[in-house]
Amino acid sequence: MTDGEDRRKETFMIGFNYGNPGAGKTVTPERMRAVRAMLDAPVKRGAVMEFDDRYTDCPSVFRYDGRWIMTFIAIAKDTSVSGYETHYAESDDLLRWEYRGPLLRRDERRVWDSKQIAGYAALYDPALDGGSRLTTHGGRYWMTYLAGASDGYEPDPLLMGIASAADPTDPGTYVRCERPILTPQDGDARYFETRTLYKSTVVRDEERLTGHPFVMFYNAKGYDGHERIYAAVSDDMERWIRYGDRPVIDDCTGDPDCLITADPMLLRERDGLWIMNFMKCSKTHAAYDTFACSYDLIHWTEWMGEPTAAPSKDDPAENLYAHKPWIVSWEGHIYHFYCACTAGPGGRRYIALATDF
Repeated sequence: MTDGEDRRKETFMIGFNYGNPGAGKTVTPERMRAVRAMLDAPVKRGAVMEFDDRYTDCPSVFRYDGRWIMTFIAIAKDTSVSGYETHYAESDDLLRWEYRGPLLRRDERRVWDSKQIAGYAALYDPALDGGSRLTTHGGRYWMTYLAGASDGYEPDPLLMGIASAADPTDPGTYVRCERPILTPQDGDARYFETRTLYKSTVVRDEERLTGHPFVMFYNAKGYDGHERIYAAVSDDMERWIRYGDRPVIDDCTGDPDCLITADPMLLRERDGLWIMNFMKCSKTHAAYDTFACSYDLIHWTEWMGEPTAAPSKDDPAENLYAHKPWIVSWEGHIYHFYCACTAGPGGRRYIALATDF
């Protein structure tokens, strides 16, 4: 056992118990090591979605209508006159992907979300070996999105929107909300989320651990410049309220080296253990992927050992970042999709894949 494996850290979100069956249940060090072993994906397979004229980022991968679908976001390399849009690709085997086209595009006719529309698949099945099968609510498929009205790479402020579709691969069926579902200016915004809201993921809370059927985790930035992961809940997927008065994952408060904890996505073991995969970045360590575990979606035990994906200075294809995870468990194998970045002139930002075989 390494020193890193022996160190554990819990971050807490204040909320109500609601008879939560997982409340107070401890995730042991042994279980954390078992989860890390299960997530191991040492075989790096390189780029699976990369363009010459655009950066690709933030994959969401799920099973739909007998196919594998990857939604992802892209931005022109001249970011000063562009913003994020949402695209998709298809695959038969999770290894080779064919680009299909855009799903959510910039629209000058709109106001608050005219120039930034970075979408993330919602209501995927988080069960291990479930293939992230996409599910519906109200007969429609859902996607949350980072929204903004300014050109550029993640310009402040960014808001959160939601869209739904009759077919998640048909751009003509998407309906975007008329107003943001969360903003940094909301009266219930926590102290460290008053500047910009970023990536979000939504899963069903079927046991009502939070007291609501839908729970969202997302990262947000405050005026200290750091990003932390927060939670929100909903009864209908359209109206959202923040849950608790503090972050659920916060490595930055009190640690001057920390910069970001962000980009959560969730998996779930058969015994009810939730696994939050997310990225971290600090001044001394480039961005990488890691995870935390919880039995109640409220109290999280963070893994402090070896990352699940990390860049390498010796690998020119990803010598800067390896971060922003989306993990698919399928037929006994792990497929870890992430955003890889390179340093220096002509730097690359693309979607890469690592597997356990």
